Amino acid sequence: MSNAEFDLGTRIGMSFMVGAFAASALAVTGLLLYIAYSAFAIQRNASRRWSTETHVHYYFLNLLLCDLILSVGGLLNIKWIIEAGVYPGALCTVQGGLRQIGAVGVALSTMAIALHILQILALRWRSPPKFALVVLAIIWLVIFVLSVVPNIVQRNIYGPTGYWCWIERSMMEQIGLECIWLWLAVVLNVTAYMFLGLVVKRWKEKRKSTFICSDAPMWEEQIKADQMFFCPLVYIVVVLPISGARFSALRGNAVPFPVIASADVLFALSGLFGLVCSHPPKPHTTKSPAWCAFSASSPFYLCGKDRKPTGIPRAALGQCPPLKEAT
Repeated sequence: MSNAEFDLGTRIGMSFMVGAFAASALAVTGLLLYIAYSAFAIQRNASRRWSTETHVHYYFLNLLLCDLILSVGGLLNIKWIIEAGVYPGALCTVQGGLRQIGAVGVALSTMAIALHILQILALRWRSPPKFALVVLAIIWLVIFVLSVVPNIVQRNIYGPTGYWCWIERSMMEQIGLECIWLWLAVVLNVTAYMFLGLVVKRWKEKRKSTFICSDAPMWEEQIKADQMFFCPLVYIVVVLPISGARFSALRGNAVPFPVIASADVLFALSGLFGLVCSHPPKPHTTKSPAWCAFSASSPFYLCGKDRKPTGIPRAALGQCPPLKEAT
């Protein structure tokens, strides 16, 4: 049972949390339904048909699924608002599991996106699209080990933890089974952006007129990676407040409810913010060129089906980072 019944102000704050989770759930569900419709109902090779042809598509779909799981777990707060308290039981266990699986899944999916962006935009290295399936298998294996195995060994690790149900056994389990993965994702994302910043600065310093060419598959994957560039950055913004609140609580400090509520509302909106800021990878709208060339000192990309380039404004194509300098 929770330590005390919630007063009116606490219930109102928790209602804002539920509203934020509902907004993310609706946004993510809507996009997943559209993806399902475009993948199965739209004729193959049509311009609006969704296809999982790059790593980003796979990672983004997994991110959406985990965001939805996290949001459903947050929506279960409705029961605690109605009852003015958090109580152990089957629903409490379900909420604790959903919140842990969703949070860890979002963290690992964001790490996969950040590493892929680093691989494509900075290292300029392309792996087979099916390699993404191996990464997803590893992600869900980690989730299984962190969420299912402890519950088998200890029967049930979830229970009331203040204003919702979560891991209640010990501070070390809370850190090891969830918090550390959120913090690791933040550190990895910050590191990736710092490295990308150094790479971009190096590109600008070169300012060469040499054209940089790539084949169509790599050109298209670079476009997808660029569209998802801000996804890990959004994750950093929404995770830092809730991580700070949890870290302070784990150290034994009394965290005011307004701080907890504000941090959880921001974290709950991660699914919605991810859709708004990441410009989700879109289905084919145009046929990819056979090759694409970029000049660091020119406002044009040169793309075409043969070796006779056609000048196309950079803004019309989006950003297409160079692969390697032509020799």
